[in-house]
Amino acid sequence: MSASCVCVSPRSCSRSRSKHLPGLNFTFKHLRKSYISGCTKEIITYCRQFFYSFLDAQIIRRKKGKGLKSLSDEIFNLIEDCDLKTPKVAGLAGISSRTMYDLKDSDTIGFISMLKIAQVCKGSDYHTVMRKWCLKLFTTEALKHAFEYAAIKRDVDLLEELLCKTKNDDYLTAYHDVYKLIYDFMRGKIRFFDLYEKLKDIRITDKSLAIIVDIYKCYMLYYKKDFLGILTRAEKIEKAIQKLGDGRRAFFKQCYVYRLAEVMMPVHLHFSNFEASRHFSEILVHSNISPKALSDGYYGLGMSYLLSNKSLCLKYLERSYKMMCKIERADLIAETKMNLKLAKLYYDVRDGMPIPELKNYLMNMTLREEADFIKYFGFVSKNDLSSIYEGISYFFSKKNFLFAYLIADDLARFGVDSEQVEALKSIKLIEKVEIGFEKEVVSCFSHWDRIGISRVS
Repeated sequence: MSASCVCVSPRSCSRSRSKHLPGLNFTFKHLRKSYISGCTKEIITYCRQFFYSFLDAQIIRRKKGKGLKSLSDEIFNLIEDCDLKTPKVAGLAGISSRTMYDLKDSDTIGFISMLKIAQVCKGSDYHTVMRKWCLKLFTTEALKHAFEYAAIKRDVDLLEELLCKTKNDDYLTAYHDVYKLIYDFMRGKIRFFDLYEKLKDIRITDKSLAIIVDIYKCYMLYYKKDFLGILTRAEKIEKAIQKLGDGRRAFFKQCYVYRLAEVMMPVHLHFSNFEASRHFSEILVHSNISPKALSDGYYGLGMSYLLSNKSLCLKYLERSYKMMCKIERADLIAETKMNLKLAKLYYDVRDGMPIPELKNYLMNMTLREEADFIKYFGFVSKNDLSSIYEGISYFFSKKNFLFAYLIADDLARFGVDSEQVEALKSIKLIEKVEIGFEKEVVSCFSHWDRIGISRVS
């Protein structure tokens, strides 16, 4: 390639897009210029874009001939039903008027743009129209996005309909197979520990799809309590997500950051990396994907303050419980309620609850014996120094730094010097955690909240 090569950005020629090939944003004049300049990568990009745009155009023509209401019809009808003007909607959604023109002309639109329009029109109730719109999508790229949207929103019915719609689509075979396994897991048809093994058997060449398989590997390691294994893989996954960029794959990037945060928040909490745990917790809260996402985020924030700030800890755990009450899962509601009760019990013990009262309380609790709090209270209830040291040794052997620090604080009750206590609490597996994502990175699901719309219609 020539050192003086001047690559022409496809973005610079948006005015010359073909009206017949949706998504095509270059002209053959630019292709010729790149050829003369020796820009091999640019030529490959143009040719690939032409190929996919050509395929999408054929699909559009085929679909439009069926006489069904198109996606653009659905979107513009909703805008009208909400007594809104198209320029106003575009402005609130943060998209250009050109995007709206292309939607009307080619019946295609970027997934995040579509998601934002739904939020402008329906506010927090956007999912009701997104369900309909996802089923109107027909291009390969759009359906890939719809799969991930349905999965991350935990909408099993939508995911099932998308799987039926794409059953015989050769261009979506890998996506169909991956999300079919995720669907089967969500339906309880396969066990969690079998999920990753089955995902590995699918031949995957798509880089975006490969990331989600790696994230599910981390989920499996989490349930096996291999937290070090997760840390080892997380850095590689984070770099792969960063490479997705903020263009056509921005939606995947945001979803994968959210999925990674789900597992990294408790992992960093386990290792007492409180700042990192709070960072990932805030990613979950800011995403506002669902009440469960908010509940998980508030749980992480609450537990990160367990050692240092009682009022903040209980405030966030209370929020976690209230958010979980908004979903119809009795088991998860009971779990978040128990988290709050255990934190309150911890503070009662720290404030001098009599040991007999603690033992009586524990007898009436229905928790697994291996649960961290139960182990902690078990050591404390023995009420002797050797049991406290035994507890410290146990939690450090499990690399459970959070509860090792918790029980180290109990040494002071037996007259152990505060410097020794602080020395134990200074032991860290990781001195500094580098996080490559901003807290607000997952923003496409909370656009309605940022623009101050609860519900327009």
